[in-house]
Amino acid sequence: MYTRRQFLQLTGIAALGSQLSPSLRFIHALVPDAPALQGRALTASTVYARPSLNAAPAVRLWPDTVTPIHAAQGDWYRLPEGFAPRSDIQPMKPGTPAAVQTPDAPFWAEVIAPAASVRACCAANAPLVTRIGHGGILRVVDYLPDSPSPWYGVADEIGALLGWTPAVHWQRVDGSEIASSGLALELDTRSQQLTAWEDGRAILQAPCSIGQSVRRGVYAVQTRQTGGVRLRLDDASDVHGVPWRVAFGAFDLTGAYWHNRFGAAVPGAAVQVTPVLAQWLYAALGQRGSVAVV
Repeated sequence: MYTRRQFLQLTGIAALGSQLSPSLRFIHALVPDAPALQGRALTASTVYARPSLNAAPAVRLWPDTVTPIHAAQGDWYRLPEGFAPRSDIQPMKPGTPAAVQTPDAPFWAEVIAPAASVRACCAANAPLVTRIGHGGILRVVDYLPDSPSPWYGVADEIGALLGWTPAVHWQRVDGSEIASSGLALELDTRSQQLTAWEDGRAILQAPCSIGQSVRRGVYAVQTRQTGGVRLRLDDASDVHGVPWRVAFGAFDLTGAYWHNRFGAAVPGAAVQVTPVLAQWLYAALGQRGSVAVV
């Protein structure tokens, strides 16, 4: 679990002191605004000379291209070559790859590369089963020490073998953290913002994407799952490896690695946030947290 200080350092979030008393800084956890980060192109994206679709194109980024993010400006990111729409770029969690681990038992692993392909067998040209974007999490259930590039066997949402993926693209994560006391989380369906409350004080605010089927009410946290969730999108496609699921009522809070349009409603019964924020909320809510949808 990240401490609040580590979470701010990890994402480069600025703490602003004007909203609440000087003794408590109101944290705008706008994870997509984190400066000095690397980002991956979610789609083929044009970088413009100015933050305008009418500006001259500078360069073209292909899907999964990694680029530094210098700053955020409205709905745009400033990159080394110019400006790209924020919705086209996913900020990546900083960090260095860990050594490939031989699984003596199943464990959860997170994608630390821009994306990881899952294939039907251990070959780069084998049929593609699915692709998991940066921050997605699956359960590693098998291992093939194929030198020089070992492979992990990863499971689907029911525990069956989904396919094989290069181990170098993954890093083990621990989903066992339990907070000593749960937060109270408030989800505003009108502003598409979440606010985390601790002892009656607002400690964090961030954009989110609330599913249109999520109903107003106050709910207790019921179950949590580190990863491996399968979610149906509005275009009827499925995404695997959805990370950091927190279930409340008949609804879920999860990380979303497939878009960066937080602040707008989405179809379905899930509340979507950035993967790094989902990880922090997963631990901070614990098993005694509550979620109020207003």
